Amino acid sequence: MTIYQQQYIQEIEQVRYILKRGYETHLSVNDNGRASHDTCINHCLLYAFGECNEAHTTICTDCSKLFQLFSNLYNEISSENHNILRENEEYLYFYLAHQARKTYLNSQLKANLLELDEQGAIIIADYKMRILPKTARETKEQFFGKHGWTLHTILIYTKSTDDNLLKLTAYDHWSTDTKQDAWFTASCFDIVFETIDPKPKWVRIISDNGPHYHCSELMTIILKWKEWYDIDVKGWIFLEPGEAKTTIDSHHAQVK
Repeated sequence: MTIYQQQYIQEIEQVRYILKRGYETHLSVNDNGRASHDTCINHCLLYAFGECNEAHTTICTDCSKLFQLFSNLYNEISSENHNILRENEEYLYFYLAHQARKTYLNSQLKANLLELDEQGAIIIADYKMRILPKTARETKEQFFGKHGWTLHTILIYTKSTDDNLLKLTAYDHWSTDTKQDAWFTASCFDIVFETIDPKPKWVRIISDNGPHYHCSELMTIILKWKEWYDIDVKGWIFLEPGEAKTTIDSHHAQVK
């Protein structure tokens, strides 16, 4: 291995660390869940949202390593491979966008928890696509088309009136029918609201934007929650699949 090859490998390892760990540490979100201005354009979430009118006067050395790496690669490889390199470069930029969204959305959970009082509850809801009865380590060919169990989990954050500490409760609902729809989702919430004690006066819900949540049927049912359970819905935050919800993902990993 030549010195130049070793140098490129070191640069690639540094860029990989920045993409996976370093980049999100530069992103700034306030305790209230709002993004704040950053003088580096690559770290400014307000600029990414198209809402920043301030100047960006600094350049991050970590981000420069990524851009410099591809600049060097374009000079080193033949022109017929530039399209392949450009395509992979775009994939990495998409991954940076994913990291930015994940950081911002995770901060929304923290911001909502700060607003939590003794009368309310923060709810995270999510489906585990399929729990196989034999093994979870099967190939896609073995996985698709098989029958399994549907797992729907509702995590509820409440605040104790005695010591003002957060309390986390998990409700797992299993079904032998792998279909995920609004009616099964509504049934899961119905069981929770009928059994939870004490019952919250208001809730704010976080979930993905799957059709089992983001649909007219479930939204129509939600309009009746005040009448049925005496619970106000302050808001429902819909996330992209795979974004945030780290607490419930950890719970599903333990179940798996």
